[in-house]
Amino acid sequence: MMNLLKFFPFTGLLLVSSAFAGEPWLAPGNSQVRHDIQLLVDEGVINLPISGWPIAVSDLAAALSKVPSPRSAPAKAGEGDLTPAQSAAIARLRKIASEGRPVLGVEVRAAARPMVLRTFDDEPREEGELTGYAAGFLGDRWGGRLELTVVADPDDDEVFRPDGSYFAGKFGNWIVTAGAQDRWWGSGWQGSLILSNSARPVPALSLDRAVSDPFESRWLRWIGPWRLTTFMGYMEGDRQDYDHPLLFGMRISARPLDGLEISLERTAQWCGEGRSCNWDDFWNLWSGNDNAGENVDPEDEPGNQLAGWDIRWASPIGDWNYAIYNQHTGETIDNQIPRPYRSLDIAGIETWGSNPYNSSSWRVVLEWANTRCGGTENEQKLWDCAYNNGIFNVEGYRSKGRPLGHSMDGDGETLGLRYMRVNAAAETFTGLLRYTKVNENGAVPDTRHTVAPGAEDWWSLDLTYRRPMPGGWLEASVGADYQDRLWNDTTAVLPRASISWRHEFQ
Repeated sequence: MMNLLKFFPFTGLLLVSSAFAGEPWLAPGNSQVRHDIQLLVDEGVINLPISGWPIAVSDLAAALSKVPSPRSAPAKAGEGDLTPAQSAAIARLRKIASEGRPVLGVEVRAAARPMVLRTFDDEPREEGELTGYAAGFLGDRWGGRLELTVVADPDDDEVFRPDGSYFAGKFGNWIVTAGAQDRWWGSGWQGSLILSNSARPVPALSLDRAVSDPFESRWLRWIGPWRLTTFMGYMEGDRQDYDHPLLFGMRISARPLDGLEISLERTAQWCGEGRSCNWDDFWNLWSGNDNAGENVDPEDEPGNQLAGWDIRWASPIGDWNYAIYNQHTGETIDNQIPRPYRSLDIAGIETWGSNPYNSSSWRVVLEWANTRCGGTENEQKLWDCAYNNGIFNVEGYRSKGRPLGHSMDGDGETLGLRYMRVNAAAETFTGLLRYTKVNENGAVPDTRHTVAPGAEDWWSLDLTYRRPMPGGWLEASVGADYQDRLWNDTTAVLPRASISWRHEFQ
C-alpha cells in the first residue's frame, strides 16, 4: 500500500498551529449529520448538492451563512421562521463548520462479528480498533487530517491503517486533496452501486469545488448550485489479476430545481503492473474507446468502467414530506451482453418529520437495490456481471477483499426499511430491517464473491443508539443475521454487537 505519510509534509505544524478552523472535509459515516443536512436542504433552508461524500466543510459553511440566526421565540405559522428542529440542526452543523480549537481526538471501537452488509454508517471493520487523529487548517489555504488506526486480527493483515488521513490545499474555489478518504456516491442510505464505504478507502489525489455556487452567467445559472469532483487513486498490490491498478473517478452534481438533485458519475480501473499505462490509454478510457471488439482492439482495451446517474427529487407532487431517488449504474462486461442491460439499480422513497413543540426529528427510508445486471430474455448471461471484468478478472472492482460498490457484492438483491430519530439532545436511535438475496446464482464455490460462496437468503435486524457526551459520543449497536444457506442447505442465526467511544480533547 502507498505510504500515505508522504502526503503530510506539514503534519507537525498541524499539531501546533493556532490557526485551526475545523477541517476541510466532512466524511461519510455519521447518519445524524447527514439527516440534519438533508432536513435543511429538503425543507428549503439551505441549498447545496449533498449526494456525494465527503462534503467540503467550506460548502456547508457558505450555505449556513445565508441563513439568518433563528429567533428565540417560537415560530408562528406563515411567518417563515425556522422550526425548532431546523434551528437545532443549524446549531449542530454550525458547530461543525465554524472556526474553533484544534481537532485532536481518540476513538475506541469493539465489535463481535463486525457488520458485512455495511450501510452509510461508519461501523467497526474489525473486532478491535484504536484510532488517534488530529485535524484542522493552517491559515486560509492548507489543512488536513492525520489519522492512524491500530486494529486487532485484521482480515487483510494490515494492523496499522492511515485510513481517513489527507492533506488539502485550497486554490480559489478549488480544493486539491491527497490521502485516503472514504467516498459515498449516491442518494442511498443502505448502499451505493459505484462507490461506498464497503471497502477501505483507496489512496487518491482529488480535485473538488470548494463552494457549489451557481454559475454567474445568465445562460448557465439555471443549472443551480453545482459540484464537480474527480480523483485518481492507487489501488493495492498482491492482487491476483494486476497489482496497483489506478482508480479514476469523476462526478458532477447539480440542483436545477427546488428539491431536485441530478448527478452523473463514472469510475474506471486502468493501468496496473504489467499493463499499458500511458496518455493514449487514458484518452481511450476518457473518450469511451474502451469496448473491445467494438471501438478498440481487444489488446488495447484500457480498463474496467462503471458509469451512471443518481437522481433524487423531494416532494415533486403535493406538500407531504417525501423524496424518491434512483441510482442507475452501467457495468462493463464482454460484448455478448446487449449494452443497455449491463445495469444495476437502487430505488428508494423516504419521508421525514419533526415535533412542532421541540427540536426532535425523524426519517423513514424504504430502499431496494439490485446488483444483478438484468433485463434480457436470456437471463443466464447476466450472472457474474456486476463488479467482475475480463481484464481485472479475479478481484475485479474490489479492493482488499471488499467491493468498491454495494456491500452485498454482485448478483444480489435487497429490500430494507430504516427508521431514525434524533431528539432534542441529539441522541439518535436507528433501526434497520433488511431482506437480502446474496449471490443468487453463484457457482459453488464462487471464489470471487466476497460475501458468500453460493446463494444465500439473509434476514438482518440492527438497532443502534448514539448518545452525545462531553467532548464526543458513545454509540452501541446490536443486531443479528438469519442466514439460509441455499448452496449447502444449512441455516444459521448469527448475532452481533458493537460499541464505540470517541473523545476530542479540549
